Amino acid sequence: MKRNNKPSVILQPLLVFAIGVVVVVPYGSAAEPSVAADGPKIVRLMTYPDSLTFEHARDVRHVVVLGATESGTTIDLTASAEFKSEAGSVRVGADRYFEPVKEGVDKVIVSAGGLTAKFPVVVRGMGSPPVSFVRDVMPILSRLGCNAGTCHGAQKGRNGFRLSLRGYDPAFDYQSLIDDLAGRRFNRSAPDESLILLKPTQGVPHEGAFVLDPSSRAYATLRQWIAEGAASDVEVTTRPSRVEIQPAAPEMTNPGEKQSLVVIAHYADGTSRDVTADANFSSTVTDVATVASDGLVAAVRRGESQIVVRYEGQFGVAGVTVMGDRTGFQWQDVAENNFIDALVYKKLKRLKILPAELASDAEFMRRVYLDVTGVPPGPDEVRAFLADTTDSRAKRDRLVDELLESPAYVDHWTNKWADLLQCNKKYLGEKGVWAFRNWIRQSIASNKPYDQFVRELLTSVGGTFENPATSYFRVTRDPNTNAENVTQLFLGIRFQCNKCHDHPFERWTQSQYYQFGAFFAQAAIKPGAAPEDQVVYERRDGGEVAHPKTGQPVAAVFPVGHAGKTSETKVRRAMMAEWMTAPENPFFAKSMANRVWSYFLGKGVIDPVDDIRSSNPPSNPELLDALSADFVRSGFDVKHLMRTIAKSRTYQHSIKTNRWNEDDANNFSHAVPRRLTAEQLLDAIHVATGSQPRFPGVPAGFRAAKLPDTKLAAGEFFSLFGSPPRESPCECERKGEVSLGQTLNLINGPTIAEAIVDPAGRIAQLMKSSPDDKRIIDELYLAVLNRPPREDEVAKVLPQLAATENKTEAAQDLMWALVNSPAFLFNR
Repeated sequence: MKRNNKPSVILQPLLVFAIGVVVVVPYGSAAEPSVAADGPKIVRLMTYPDSLTFEHARDVRHVVVLGATESGTTIDLTASAEFKSEAGSVRVGADRYFEPVKEGVDKVIVSAGGLTAKFPVVVRGMGSPPVSFVRDVMPILSRLGCNAGTCHGAQKGRNGFRLSLRGYDPAFDYQSLIDDLAGRRFNRSAPDESLILLKPTQGVPHEGAFVLDPSSRAYATLRQWIAEGAASDVEVTTRPSRVEIQPAAPEMTNPGEKQSLVVIAHYADGTSRDVTADANFSSTVTDVATVASDGLVAAVRRGESQIVVRYEGQFGVAGVTVMGDRTGFQWQDVAENNFIDALVYKKLKRLKILPAELASDAEFMRRVYLDVTGVPPGPDEVRAFLADTTDSRAKRDRLVDELLESPAYVDHWTNKWADLLQCNKKYLGEKGVWAFRNWIRQSIASNKPYDQFVRELLTSVGGTFENPATSYFRVTRDPNTNAENVTQLFLGIRFQCNKCHDHPFERWTQSQYYQFGAFFAQAAIKPGAAPEDQVVYERRDGGEVAHPKTGQPVAAVFPVGHAGKTSETKVRRAMMAEWMTAPENPFFAKSMANRVWSYFLGKGVIDPVDDIRSSNPPSNPELLDALSADFVRSGFDVKHLMRTIAKSRTYQHSIKTNRWNEDDANNFSHAVPRRLTAEQLLDAIHVATGSQPRFPGVPAGFRAAKLPDTKLAAGEFFSLFGSPPRESPCECERKGEVSLGQTLNLINGPTIAEAIVDPAGRIAQLMKSSPDDKRIIDELYLAVLNRPPREDEVAKVLPQLAATENKTEAAQDLMWALVNSPAFLFNR
């Protein structure tokens, strides 16, 4: 329980009753007023929760008081609020927690900001039930950090004593506490002499330092539990089924403001308790908002953050917005092409963010070409599109439709899925990698519904040459690996985090890990008739997954309850595939919709896209829900999903920011430049220069995106620019960073130099027509940047071309400069 020596900080929120005596401690920084006396005028008071119910004498509750101002903002008035019980059923301690006094129905009058309000109170009982190990003791151990990974929750424990990480296994923890030191951690006749109390209070030497104040309610609770016999209720007492945070989405105006939170744990039996004192808090963006150990949020700067609350295996999230100074902001209505724009702009309006202007036709054309097909347009395509004087939106829509039906679309998305499905020569051999790549390509070309695509992969049997879909299991042949890869790729869930213990940041348990793995346990692989071929088949005997704790086989169980059904007579993988691809699966459609959105917008609504969890919520939940529902309604039509995104105004925003959106990084108010992928960059170089790509073993002109595995190509270009090794389904395998090595390669490397001087390339062909200087400039700008040159650019380049005798070399230098510019290297 290693901590600093500041018990005043650690123990402020530990609120527990001693037997018959109320012990209170200061509430810490919450005692500081949140609003100055001359602050904005309060017009209404709100309380969170809006009512209180007490079940017994040790039940304590906290109330947050907010004041609504004339301008529509809210201010936390909790610290300065005064409370009065009309019937005397409750009282308020110095720590601002309500304590039951007598049974009855009551009302509490709240006074704050010059106003008053009332909320109802019910005290159902004044009994004092025994201290619960599960609901009282375990939260204290978690709060003190005893079961943290840096203390006794480490894999091997600390100093010979081990607890389950973050208390995921109460039964194990109870036995550890009782059995350790032959039971000498507890002295039931003299509880204060128990080691479990002496060590954290430094009554005896303790490496974890002083973490428990003898005057605190936490100490009193532990002492009472020991005095009552240190009994276990693990078998009969449930942990919470969910936690609720109030207010759920607080807004603060200025840096320095504070906001209190209340955390309520709900149980399956319908009861609840205020667990603010024992919950653990963290902020996802600490330079926007920080949170203290007592749940007091402090605004740092304008932006959004999520306050993640962890309590006894359950997680909750409160979205915090710091508005900052938006004086002078006025919303300007813009066109909405579809539901995406309506939902994006709804949030932008609330956050007082103005969307960017539309990208120009040339900018849009280059962007959509790269996103849909992976290659930029050629000069002729650019000229034709810019010359089209029909309605800009209509011609953009037509272009999206045309590109989705192009062969280049098939190549680009085949390459993307080959990454995710680990189409790798190392795993599949040369013939196998081509077979699997071709199967993927046929699926993309036919626009196979996404649910069908996934079902065929997950239920495939037969030889990998005869039925290439089985290559997926040839790569991931272990049940545990399958469980991890399938959940991450198709559900966006990182199941590997709960292999050794319950997931530290989500609801997934260790048992669920092995139960899901059991669906793959009967899939086996044997050698095929042809050399290097392998056969995937279902075996009926054996093929079980053992739980590491018991060593016993586990049943195949779905991790999320919905319409999926198990059957003793049905192949397990078939059952799993039906469950996974069902429209009602809460993760399947959402994961794919979010993934595709990230490919077009540069960032997922949930980011990273393959880490969906309650502690990593979507930046716009309504948007992601709508995208997912529309995807399901379309019959899991991937082209429909892409078409909907690409035709939205949100996708077509310019990268140019304005005063009101320049600091926005999460709400898609403007486009964000994205470095071209390795394959895109190499293909774009050849399109721009008009040269022929040449890779070993394939015909000249074979696009980089068409290679079944980039390791088949010579050179280091692919690895240098982040092409993934295809050894996991994680999007993180592909790197999009910019490095010095990349810069040196582009400036001095052979890839660009050889493409520019290709004797059959664009410049060589252009020079045969004896072009004038203006035409050279126009042609190279259209070929490389996919737009005509601006007047200022022509004014700079034209004199230099006119002054040189060797037009070919001058044109090559200009092309080299343009290819090395950010406008070419990034999708803008």
